[in-house]
Amino acid sequence: MRVLIVDDEKRLGEALAEYLGPEGIEVKTALDGLAGKRLLEEEPFDVLLTDLRMPGLDGLDLLKWAREEGPALPVMVMSAHGEIRDAVSALRLGACDYLVKPFDPEELVMRLHKAVGERRSRDALEAGKRSYGDGVSLVGESPAIQEVLRLIDKAGPATSTVLITGESGTGKEVAARLIHESSGRQGPLVAVNLGALPENLIESELFGYEKGAFTGAEGRKVGLFETAHDGTLFLDEIGELPLHLQVKILRAIQERKVQRLGGLRGVPVDARLVAATNRDLEAAVREGRFREDLYYRINVIRIHMPPLRERGGDVPLLAGYFLGKIAAELGRKIDGFSPGALALLEHHRFPGNVRELENAIERSLILSEGSVIAARDLQFFAPSLGAGGNGDSSTRGGGASLLDSGEAMSLAELERRAIASALARNSYHRERTAAELGISRRTLLNKIKEYGLESSRNP
Repeated sequence: MRVLIVDDEKRLGEALAEYLGPEGIEVKTALDGLAGKRLLEEEPFDVLLTDLRMPGLDGLDLLKWAREEGPALPVMVMSAHGEIRDAVSALRLGACDYLVKPFDPEELVMRLHKAVGERRSRDALEAGKRSYGDGVSLVGESPAIQEVLRLIDKAGPATSTVLITGESGTGKEVAARLIHESSGRQGPLVAVNLGALPENLIESELFGYEKGAFTGAEGRKVGLFETAHDGTLFLDEIGELPLHLQVKILRAIQERKVQRLGGLRGVPVDARLVAATNRDLEAAVREGRFREDLYYRINVIRIHMPPLRERGGDVPLLAGYFLGKIAAELGRKIDGFSPGALALLEHHRFPGNVRELENAIERSLILSEGSVIAARDLQFFAPSLGAGGNGDSSTRGGGASLLDSGEAMSLAELERRAIASALARNSYHRERTAAELGISRRTLLNKIKEYGLESSRNP
């Protein structure tokens, strides 16, 4: 926590800084309102603690400036016994709390944590309205997804910008959430899909605006950069960002300041940036549609999310995960998948990736009338079977029942069937089977032994 203390009593500020330091609170002091205002313009703070009576710019004027033009942070005021009326005025102007001098430093510590905690709770609530992801983890054992998890573990605690690439539906937003959760940052994850915003609203959403900045701006609006202070700003589909706004994003990253529309000064922010795209940004740079300097600025750490078709062996795990999760949300009791449903899942290439799989499981749970997910509940997958399936490429009827025995399967049985099927497809060649499933040969041998598949013959 960083606290700015503004008070013309130098010894008070020094004493508070000495007391708060061992409490893990970093303190900077200013002897008057003007000096405090300059520090707020130059550095990010979590809370402002100001005296009311000071020469020049007093506490009430500093509070008013902070509420109207300065950074969006909680403001606490200090007052002597004879200034209670001024303290009430400060609360009406937007101060979150006040202390009467002399006060107990332990009381100050408690109130500082309360002020910052309440602010972060409000920010998190606001961020949640825009937040991507729903607590879903990156489920899978394939080498491709394990490499993603390794990079997330490395990138999380760092402050560097991260660029997440990959096709739509591969879980880029989930990766961004995991990066934020492992970062240790106390602020919220604020997510925005730039491709979903009208171009004329992107700037005001990201940077905010001052009252009167344009027709209809009836009050000050804090932008998403400021909302993400001490947290993470996730810019999804950054490849859709117009060129004229790419310059402003670049400046915000470099200077750690943002300027609201209609504002005269930059507002310091400490937000970690994570960007994502399903576009080829290198090609966009070559074609002049994306700035080269911004590309290198956001591409410090790069994480590529593999498509589901390259995550051999993960489909059964993900299917089982989503089945349990969504069944609980819908209040359904379900025993597993039928062999026919599993066959359909195994043959589908999932052009919509993990998102398509999750939606398919949810739809099947709604349509299913039995205790297992049957092939008929996944009929929309039929076109993906082609020559390897039942030969019927329509989305309705035609052969699903031939694949379906109605037998329920646990997740372990589902995995056993997937391995047995892969072995058969690869003529029981262990290395080719392991490569298709995305696991090591040793892991495959262990699974063969675990599931009693030792009779599978080697070529």
